[in-house]
Amino acid sequence: MMMYPSFVIAEWLVPAEWKGAKRLLILAAVGGLVMTSWDVVMDPLMVRGQHWVWEVDGAFFGVPLQNYWGWWLTVFTTFTLYLLTTRNQPANKSAGYDRLAWAAFVITAYGNTINALTTGLSGPALAGFFALTPWIVLSWFRMSGYGLVDPAVRQIE
Repeated sequence: MMMYPSFVIAEWLVPAEWKGAKRLLILAAVGGLVMTSWDVVMDPLMVRGQHWVWEVDGAFFGVPLQNYWGWWLTVFTTFTLYLLTTRNQPANKSAGYDRLAWAAFVITAYGNTINALTTGLSGPALAGFFALTPWIVLSWFRMSGYGLVDPAVRQIE
């Protein structure tokens, strides 16, 4: 559910001028980071609600740290495969739809952050806020066209 919004945010953050394998790998890596930043607040909530149970008590509010590495690697691999299989297709993007995906990410991310805060998970809420906010703010600036990117230049390679 959060992979598409994470991908859209990454697309706006990685310069369209970068081409080929460089852009593909950086786009997949940034997309993985965006997605994993959402997981920083989500996983402790799931542990608190007993939706997820780990065999060991993890170092980050009950979540093992390798979980975050696993999420990044999974998303990186998925985005890389997607980009490789679609690289020869023409880009047909709309900033309007991108803004909807961005809004879905923001609402879900900050909604989970508020949920964590109100259920006594102030540590994950704070960590989540600082993990999520840079991606949200930077991509908003890029999509809003504050001199950071020309939307007409933006395309998927």
